[in-house]
Amino acid sequence: MQPSLRRRLLVTLLTITTLLWLFTALGSYRATQHEIDEMFDAQLAQAARTLLAVAGHELAELEGVPDTAHIHFLPANGDDGHDYEQKLAYQLWLQPQNRLILRSFMAPEAPLSGLHNGYSSEVINGQPWRIFSLHDPNSGFEIKMGESLAIRRELSDQITRRLTLPMLLALPLLALLIYLGIGRGLQPLQRLARTIARREAGHLQRVETTDTPAEIAPLVSALNQLFERVEESLEHERRFTADAAHELRTPLAALKLQAQVALQSHDEAQRSHALQQLVSGVTRASRLVEQLLTLSRIDPETARSNFVAVALRPLAEETVAALEPLAHERQITLQLQCEESPRLCVQAEGIAIALRNLTDNAIRYTPPGGTVAITIEEEGERVRLSVADSGPGIPDAERERVFNRFYRLAGQEVEGSGLGLSIVQRIAELHRATLSLQRSRLGGLEVSLSLPKGGC
Repeated sequence: MQPSLRRRLLVTLLTITTLLWLFTALGSYRATQHEIDEMFDAQLAQAARTLLAVAGHELAELEGVPDTAHIHFLPANGDDGHDYEQKLAYQLWLQPQNRLILRSFMAPEAPLSGLHNGYSSEVINGQPWRIFSLHDPNSGFEIKMGESLAIRRELSDQITRRLTLPMLLALPLLALLIYLGIGRGLQPLQRLARTIARREAGHLQRVETTDTPAEIAPLVSALNQLFERVEESLEHERRFTADAAHELRTPLAALKLQAQVALQSHDEAQRSHALQQLVSGVTRASRLVEQLLTLSRIDPETARSNFVAVALRPLAEETVAALEPLAHERQITLQLQCEESPRLCVQAEGIAIALRNLTDNAIRYTPPGGTVAITIEEEGERVRLSVADSGPGIPDAERERVFNRFYRLAGQEVEGSGLGLSIVQRIAELHRATLSLQRSRLGGLEVSLSLPKGGC
């Protein structure tokens, strides 16, 4: 089952909303408790002061009473009473005699609190109470007002329930609204999916971004870049296939002609010459196919993942060793001038192919007795790899065109496919290197590849 973005957003938003509600309810409950405590504490103090003022006027004659015959208390709940009366109590004491003069029905005969002034929390008959004591030194009266904390907790619980219950009842409605809102917010993404789904395989034009939301714009931009790369790759393949078909047509026709001549010839010398031409044509075709396969393997999209840190000197030494027989056969002096260069982050196979192509071209186009020199040297933040020869070189007007595939200079007698420099240029682009052609110090052509320093 594929994960649903709508479901994930719905669960995330509902979870966040529920947690926020819970924290809000908890904060409201604590704030309500605090405010209720403050309010009831104030009422206790106000009631104590009122009762003390009344007692000072009405009960002054009780001073000196020797017994407790005059101790009064309010009756139990009557018809006009309230349930909270059982959770309220007060006492009137005469000091310093420490004599209880008046108490409510719920008040015990023992003092509600040991304090003479101020608030205290006490446990009476197993229940928590809040007590406020107030002593008048002039009259000697001391009032103790008590209130069960159950009143406060019950009130705060009722307030919290009345605040929380609507939230809980509204949660399903909120979930529905969030679900619909997410669906509406995902509509541009759904339209984009339908637009791309309706496209044909070859329709790689950019997706319009006129009404695209800012959140989807990076996705659309990435898709457009992907379409551009795919279009470029397809165009490259189409051009490559057309060029390859064009270039292979001529050598294949020549091979067929030489084979027919060999079959139809009755002269042994003529047949032998035709077979030699056939072998030579197969060699040229094989080299052309090899070059085509090499060019097709150089894919910038995948080659970047194969970059490793290598030194150029071992690659140059391997190239010299591999091409030394060809240079010896053509009476060419092959030189290697290489400093200890730093390790570069490159595709080792690509650099080896480029160096081999440049060196092979230089050997093939240099007249017998000439020289081909491979040089590796540092130039600031770059490393320069160059191949110079003492051959005929390339005219300035032709230097830009020689990078085109299958392009060969007019009048050349050397066998070739016209792909060598195209392959080197593609490898240079892959490595973000600079490829340049100039006249060499040996009198011929010098091809330089300037690679940036830096490890992988």
